[in-house]
Amino acid sequence: MFYLIIGISCNILLLLILKGFQKYGVASFPAIVVNYFSAGSIAFLFTSPKTVFLEASHLWLPSLMLGVLFICVFYTISLTIERNGISVATVANKMSVVIPVILAFIIYKDSPHLLKIVGIILALLSVFLVSSTSPRPAGHPSPVGEGKGGRSLLPIAVFLGSGLIDALVNYVQKKLVRSDAETSCFSGLTFFSAGIIGVIAFILFYKEKASINFKKTILAGIILSLPNYFSIYFTMKAINSNFIESSVLYPLLNVAVVLGSTLGAYLFFAEKLSFKNMACIALSVIAIALIALA
Repeated sequence: MFYLIIGISCNILLLLILKGFQKYGVASFPAIVVNYFSAGSIAFLFTSPKTVFLEASHLWLPSLMLGVLFICVFYTISLTIERNGISVATVANKMSVVIPVILAFIIYKDSPHLLKIVGIILALLSVFLVSSTSPRPAGHPSPVGEGKGGRSLLPIAVFLGSGLIDALVNYVQKKLVRSDAETSCFSGLTFFSAGIIGVIAFILFYKEKASINFKKTILAGIILSLPNYFSIYFTMKAINSNFIESSVLYPLLNVAVVLGSTLGAYLFFAEKLSFKNMACIALSVIAIALIALA
């Protein structure tokens, strides 16, 4: 239970730090790039033996693919938090659990269950609602060129991207990873891949290099990397402890993160919820519960 509580806390802290970037004027994309190199370094320190990074060549390609997704989706989450609020970003992120569930029906031939199907429908409905009714948080004017349609697409992008990440991670864990050392190696390779892709994107496409406070950005990225890495580390420890089944653990984790991050945003950033957003959160909690019970 201890590992699960720490894992939940790290997930919530991760989202609140991203929200804090906006408040303290941290450039999100460069800080996220730094975060991945820092998280990869932490993973390297926790991996034993170190030679597994060279020996596990079968993990290099999926790590690179996930690295691209990681940097893109993480930055999209940060934009969603900035422009739509934490509650919207969290619902879109955590409801993505339905994508690997749906793929499990197709790829792994899981038996469909009525409760699971109802949960999937409610999850999709909650994502649709937060995407179509997510106003900009008070006090944050719309950037030039950004309209309501752009803000509506962000949660959908988070939902689809996070779901694809979950599905690929599940596949790699089931089919490719052969030991605990390879699990840690896979995390490290993915983080480093995300960092390298981020550096390339920063050099080629980032247009605000001159305005970056590099000392603040590096510090923010290192701070972000701690809950980023340990949210995964302690979740895996909770799974390996076998105190509850993973089919219950993941929904419990998702519900706690949805509720905890929403409460944290209200307490620390005075982020208010509309009635429709509260309804979306309620739908998401019910959806996760139904998927867990199925």
